Amino acid sequence: MGGIEKYINQVIQGDCLEIMKQMPDKCVDLVLTDPPYGIDYQSNMRVMSARFDKIANDNNDTRFPAYDEMYRVLKDDCVIIAFCSFKNYAEDYKYIENLFDVKNCIIWFKGGGGIGDLSHSLLTDYEMAIVGHKGQCKIRGKRHGSVWKSNKVNPNTMLHPTEKPQDIIGKMIDSFSDIGNLVLDPFLGSGTTAVAAKQLGRKFIGIEISEKYCEIARGRLRQGIL
Repeated sequence: MGGIEKYINQVIQGDCLEIMKQMPDKCVDLVLTDPPYGIDYQSNMRVMSARFDKIANDNNDTRFPAYDEMYRVLKDDCVIIAFCSFKNYAEDYKYIENLFDVKNCIIWFKGGGGIGDLSHSLLTDYEMAIVGHKGQCKIRGKRHGSVWKSNKVNPNTMLHPTEKPQDIIGKMIDSFSDIGNLVLDPFLGSGTTAVAAKQLGRKFIGIEISEKYCEIARGRLRQGIL
């Protein structure tokens, strides 16, 4: 297990579980991530010829052993924020609760809905993010409610099928970390967490298994694009 310096402000391509195992204990100040939900998701937001590929490892439970490593590398009195689907919220909550003190679930109200069973299913106009404390982490700034409203990323400009809006990610970083802190996203996707952290004066470590999305994230960091 090596030092943390070589990982700081880097987008690292590879298996996050194996990479985190090489990181020292208690070395990051915030874990903020949107792991594969294990539901074999494929977005239908675009026409068939331009649909996103299926998300890597979204047909298994890769995220669960990764949560163990996230706990180990997170400092005391700090927070993990992990997005999850309503379809597996109970499983993720139970697993995370065994490691962390779960204080809240942030509800991102994104408006709209999507395709699906239009006759029998309500619109899915929200997503969830579990907030778990390793010890006691003070909220920075204003004490917000648990429902955060923000529009979805425009499907014509989004770079990843589950891309989150900048203002939601930035609000999370501002609420649970300080300038100069180190933010880890082990499932980086197209890089929003890393870019938001950089723009807010934090350091970051981003890990992503897909070489394609690593290149997109690095490009966004070079250009400062959220």
